Amino acid sequence: MNPEELKAIAVLHGVDNEALSRLAAALEEIDCAEGRVVFAEGDPGDSMYFIAHGRIRVEKLAQAEGLVRKTLTVLEAGDYFGEMALFDQKPRSASAVAAGPARILRLSKAAFDQIQQRHSVAGMSVLFAMIRTASERIRRLSRQIVVYDEVGKAIGESASLGQLLEVVVYQLCQAALADWGMVLLRAQFSDQVELRGAVNLQLSPAQREALESHAGWWGTALREGWEQLVENTAEQEPFKSAQKGFGVGLETAALLMAPIRIERQSLGLIVLGGRQAGQFDIDDLTLAQGVARQAAQAILNARHREEEAARTRHGRQYVRF
Repeated sequence: MNPEELKAIAVLHGVDNEALSRLAAALEEIDCAEGRVVFAEGDPGDSMYFIAHGRIRVEKLAQAEGLVRKTLTVLEAGDYFGEMALFDQKPRSASAVAAGPARILRLSKAAFDQIQQRHSVAGMSVLFAMIRTASERIRRLSRQIVVYDEVGKAIGESASLGQLLEVVVYQLCQAALADWGMVLLRAQFSDQVELRGAVNLQLSPAQREALESHAGWWGTALREGWEQLVENTAEQEPFKSAQKGFGVGLETAALLMAPIRIERQSLGLIVLGGRQAGQFDIDDLTLAQGVARQAAQAILNARHREEEAARTRHGRQYVRF
């Protein structure tokens, strides 16, 4: 393989040319069709992989029977995966599957050990590059753990739906480094939309009314349950046409949307916005999806309590009249 091509791999940006040449000679190129399993959860770990082209989905069994799999992340070209096999050789903790056509580069543990033994400088250069990238993954994982922990506590402790949604939006904004965030909830028996749980949004009454009119892209997103990462709103419809404030004062370059659902019932939509194009990635979307699933039942229960309380108040007013 041409060592120059390895410079497109993010983790190898700072690696010197000699180390890249040694590494290129040790790599095996593999072309994957969509759906090809690179390795399965529980397989022996004997190699790591770099992604030259395409995407790889990392997923884990959610049930012992193997009927349900959850996507942990989707890795893009320039990323790598399976690197722990070079160090502990334990069984794979998750599966890696091609999410569309992909070309990956396999580095076996035997080849890596040989580089370390015969060309220690080159081997250490590659190793330190992976350690630097792994530290960022650990920091991101730490932020995600905090989000799940705080949302879990809010589900058990929040006295109202408003308190719960404030925690959900705030924690997601912190973890994804979003400039603003909100939760839109659908009324149970109508198309009415409510803005609930907002962070860094200063909307006028007129802007709020426009947002709750269900008339913009957010209305379509609610109806169709959009699960979407929009890297640049200036280049993608229907956001491009409504770029200037989206009609409600939500100037933004990047968007992330995660529906709140229970089975087939759509409860609402989590929306995060960023001022910079490409501000969010697939890991941010995966986190928002996980939080939406985690909080969905609690949101539904809180909505039912609110509606019951409203009916009780209405009944009392009717009796007094």
